[in-house]
Amino acid sequence: MRSGVSWLFALAGAALVNGFSSESRDAPAVVAVPFRHDRPVPNQLLKRSKIADIATDFQWDVYNVNITLGTPPQSLIAIFSTWGNGCWVTGVNSSDCSVFTDTTTCGGDGAYNRTLSTSAKLLDEKFSYDDSSSQLTGEFVTDVLTIGDAKVNDMKMGVAEWGFPSNTISLGYGNTSSTSFTQALADSGAINSPAFSMWSNMILFGGINKAKYEEPLYTFPIVNGSDLTKALRINMTGISVNETAMVSDKFPLDAVFDIEVDMTYVPDYLAKALFAQIGATGVPDDNGQVNLSCSSVGENATIGFNFGDLNVQLPAWSFLSGNPDIGESDYETDDLCYFTICENKELQNEGSIVLGTNFITLVYSVFDLENDEISLAGRNWNAASDDIVEITTGKNAVPGTTAGSNSTGSNSTGTKSAGKKSAGIRIEVGMRAGALISAIALWCFVL
Repeated sequence: MRSGVSWLFALAGAALVNGFSSESRDAPAVVAVPFRHDRPVPNQLLKRSKIADIATDFQWDVYNVNITLGTPPQSLIAIFSTWGNGCWVTGVNSSDCSVFTDTTTCGGDGAYNRTLSTSAKLLDEKFSYDDSSSQLTGEFVTDVLTIGDAKVNDMKMGVAEWGFPSNTISLGYGNTSSTSFTQALADSGAINSPAFSMWSNMILFGGINKAKYEEPLYTFPIVNGSDLTKALRINMTGISVNETAMVSDKFPLDAVFDIEVDMTYVPDYLAKALFAQIGATGVPDDNGQVNLSCSSVGENATIGFNFGDLNVQLPAWSFLSGNPDIGESDYETDDLCYFTICENKELQNEGSIVLGTNFITLVYSVFDLENDEISLAGRNWNAASDDIVEITTGKNAVPGTTAGSNSTGSNSTGTKSAGKKSAGIRIEVGMRAGALISAIALWCFVL
């Protein structure tokens, strides 16, 4: 059972496929919608399959968003994904929901019933998804998708009738049969181009927030091996513990960004080197994770992640999790911790290194799908007023970035222009206007 409640804020209003009008404002409009940040007790690697027999040796974070689909709106809880290539929901008649007495709630996340929606259109093609840990099949529909005040009138959605799906809103690349939410917003004219930035538990579609990172903001090309799915992946040039490089002769390695996993996964030879350097002497469990004494990791110990010119030094304790087998009242006295950089045993299909939320939430990242680029910077943790700048179209769309040293292809040399400041635009339903929304922000605050 999922628990916990947070709130997601949508900055600058609704995104529509079929016509909209705008009203300029001195500051961006902010609209609050339900958002949940949860800590269930799952098997991290098998989360996509919803296997019932799950391990409890650690916990993971899932970022759930309240959505509606259809007319009248059917309420569902979905997860955001940077790995998947489309958007899908659980069908009310699916094998997953059939085990519950109330199939409409489907265990709490909700299920979609196409026959109850007057705006649903059944497409003449079959939905299927297979990422080696989850196989889904069903049908495709178009229907009205709403997240807060962001609305897409003809969103193509997979409806899973077989398998064990989670309602999923993908943010990355689409494919020939599916469209991501980011691309749908761009296609609607709500944002200039399919791009978004992330920091902490926040997502900003169509813009960057200069107050949240320390310059420079380095840009790197997305890389994809011939046997890997196109995804949000760049080359990583090194990793270190207390500035001691680990197996440097093995780099560069491809590293994919995946917000559906909360741990970071690396090849076994790199994991063993990290375990030894951090002082974790235990044997990795089936998930590739080891435990160690919490107090053995120094307060000033660091783990560094290198991407060309960018060297991000993060506190080592950020990659420790507590013992899930004890109650919260015992955390202060229990000295057993788990190291959340693990052997990549089950996610090799994603790439050599999988960067989970334990890394992603500690850096500032920008994903430009149109130009196949990712920009990274260290976080600015000091309180500062928002400084939101919109992402434009064409080359050099992300403002104020610097090409990373391991970048190739279309990246420019030097620093890109600072970009256009966001005045904020309020979108109203059902009319047309020439102005574009400068950004849509999703704020998640953990309560």
